Amino acid sequence: MSLFLSPVGSATAPAANELRALAVFKESACQCFRVGPTAQPQATVTYATGTPRIVGTTLYVPVTATMNATVSTGCCNAKPLLFSETFLAAFQGVTTLPTAITVTSLGQEVLTPIGAGCGWTKCITVNDSLLITITPAAAAGA
Repeated sequence: MSLFLSPVGSATAPAANELRALAVFKESACQCFRVGPTAQPQATVTYATGTPRIVGTTLYVPVTATMNATVSTGCCNAKPLLFSETFLAAFQGVTTLPTAITVTSLGQEVLTPIGAGCGWTKCITVNDSLLITITPAAAAGA
């Protein structure tokens, strides 16, 4: 199992308190599953944030990604698979904990696995374009 994060450009001006990233999940099942024109894996990824912490002026936000996948194991059988990965998002110039943290998927793509020539594979890849936003605490005296 592996997770790769890359920065993402935006067609609009960058905004404060936003982080845009491409998350690429490459997961391997314990057993082979069937792939073909009518047997493609289905997957969705959901996100939950953990307890943020501030070190100096950097806010670290732990994010847990959970992938729920369904694959074909043969004739008419489907098998659910569950994968979990954790990563950190960081925001610089922060001095107080935010009041809210939101992880939004702007588009998920499940890639067709490449079979080993026989219509079976163990791999699932999901690309997910993410927007992570923080809502800063109100300034003192505001």
